[in-house]
Amino acid sequence: MSIAETIKEELLKLEQQVEEEQLFLIGYLIPMVDLIPQAELSDLEWFAEFALFVEDAVEADGLSDRDVDLLADIFEQLQPE
Repeated sequence: MSIAETIKEELLKLEQQVEEEQLFLIGYLIPMVDLIPQAELSDLEWFAEFALFVEDAVEADGLSDRDVDLLADIFEQLQPE
């Protein structure tokens, strides 16, 4: 299973478990997974690209500081070993 598939699966699991406050953010992240090509990237490289993409999207969408903090928590849970 690719890192993208693993991350998407984890997000879908989290979507069933998280508090309402994080639900929007999980839904925000899920479609972004498919926007980052796996190509010839290692898992860590892909995750770094995904994180940068999300960071740019958060900035462009003007998410609140609280949302950014919650996203950081979610990313900690998703971080590949």
